[in-house]
Amino acid sequence: MALWTWGLVAALMVAGATGAHADDNTVGKKVYRERCSPCHGDAGDGKGPAAAAIQPPPRNFRDPEFWRARTPAQLKATVRDGRPGTMMSPFAGTLSEAEIDAVVAYVATFRPAEH
Repeated sequence: MALWTWGLVAALMVAGATGAHADDNTVGKKVYRERCSPCHGDAGDGKGPAAAAIQPPPRNFRDPEFWRARTPAQLKATVRDGRPGTMMSPFAGTLSEAEIDAVVAYVATFRPAEH
């Protein structure tokens, strides 16, 4: 999927989930900082303060390989349902669907530019 398509998908998910303007991802950023950055890091590089104690290590959202054939629906399923065999807990019931959509859109902002 082309980078511009990911940006459009992310913007539409945020706008639809929060009712905000496409360039306003404050909900996703807030949820990410509170719930995700302890493991995945503020920069999305997988180097949060808890990362050293986690096996397998948290995903690095800045790694181009992570994004290869990855869809927004897959990311949403991971946030909602967690990942068995990892420390990635499910957030269904903890986060609303709108918050899950917003954080997925925010995580997409870490995707490296395609060359």
